[in-house]
Amino acid sequence: MLEFVSFAISPLEFVVVLGLFSVAAGLVGALLGLGGGVFLVPVMIVLFGVDAQTAIVASLVSVIATSSGSAASYVREGLSDLRIAMFLEVATVLGGIIGAGVSVTLLSGRSQILTLIFVPIVILAAVLMYRTRAVDVRPDPPHDAWADRLRLHSRYFDAAHDDWVDYRVTGTKPGLVVSGLAGVVSGLLGVGGGMFYVPGMNTLMNIPVRVATATSNFMIGVTATAGALVYLLFGHLAVGLAAPVAIGVLAGSLVGARLHRTAPAATLKGLFVPILGLAAAVMLLRGLGVIP
Repeated sequence: MLEFVSFAISPLEFVVVLGLFSVAAGLVGALLGLGGGVFLVPVMIVLFGVDAQTAIVASLVSVIATSSGSAASYVREGLSDLRIAMFLEVATVLGGIIGAGVSVTLLSGRSQILTLIFVPIVILAAVLMYRTRAVDVRPDPPHDAWADRLRLHSRYFDAAHDDWVDYRVTGTKPGLVVSGLAGVVSGLLGVGGGMFYVPGMNTLMNIPVRVATATSNFMIGVTATAGALVYLLFGHLAVGLAAPVAIGVLAGSLVGARLHRTAPAATLKGLFVPILGLAAAVMLLRGLGVIP
């Protein structure tokens, strides 16, 4: 039997069940740019009785797998905006290292307080996404000097409407702040930063949701790697747990990347709102101690 499973289950059954959950998480993660950790961490902790930090590092591995499976496809199709990704990664990688470092040191076993702080932030992201569900990009957003200087404005081909879409980037400074928070959440809780990246890029920076989800898939792998290395140094990586998770998530992410090509922007936003609501609920339960 596997020592971190809270009930009697054979190794084969464990791999199959966790693998199925991981495929589903990878599919949704690639479709919405989330990474899948928001599903897998609660499943591993509640269903399988996995230690919180062990579950977090396995989730970060799954985020890396999601990014590896879908990011290449999105980059090849021109959906991932690499210039914006590199700009935002400055803040998010630093945040990921900080979050993981705080988790394994100062908040080892006591992350409830910081978890609760992020609940209203996730709720706010859900509200912003819901309010803008009928609008993808604003044609005339506020002028942004950084966006002009760094040439962040761009265009992409929308396969769902068979047309090119131009967009002008704004809100670069708030975008950096949100990306830093996303990195902290990713390193601290292992849930991936996509729940912040996508609403932040879409509602604050005026980046089309299809581009935002594709760019998020590219970014989450880099952020998760930074956090996972910290956990690895502190000995929290369980290969028997991380391996089936990574394989399942990789398979699901390839399917999610295919579905993403033609999914309407309004549909993607409609899916994102309940996912953010679920994330807020899970983080609230963890903060209150209902979920260890």
